Amino acid sequence: ARKIQVLLPDVVEILQDANKDIRMKALLVFRNVVGHMKRKKASCIALQLSEKLLPLFDDECSQLRELAIHLFKDLMKAVVCCHKKRMKNKVWRVLVPLFFHMSDQTQSVAK
Repeated sequence: ARKIQVLLPDVVEILQDANKDIRMKALLVFRNVVGHMKRKKASCIALQLSEKLLPLFDDECSQLRELAIHLFKDLMKAVVCCHKKRMKNKVWRVLVPLFFHMSDQTQSVAK
């Protein structure tokens, strides 16, 4: 996971791919890589990636929505003190879309 960090900018671009399976795999790669990084490095990636996840919260595929929401939660936990204020601003923009997903038809997404 640490060696794949070089490819993360390319994986971010994959999140805009039309194929849901490819986007799901990209989210899983991010979740794995961020989980194995040191917090300071993960914090920088969390700030960049958090904005890219917002469109995935409204995807038609419930599994993709759920993965994106879980990754966003992991990214919030990865942020270190020096980035907390910037991440807090990003979280405020995401709260309303997340609030609407509390009534999602798919129970795992609503949870």
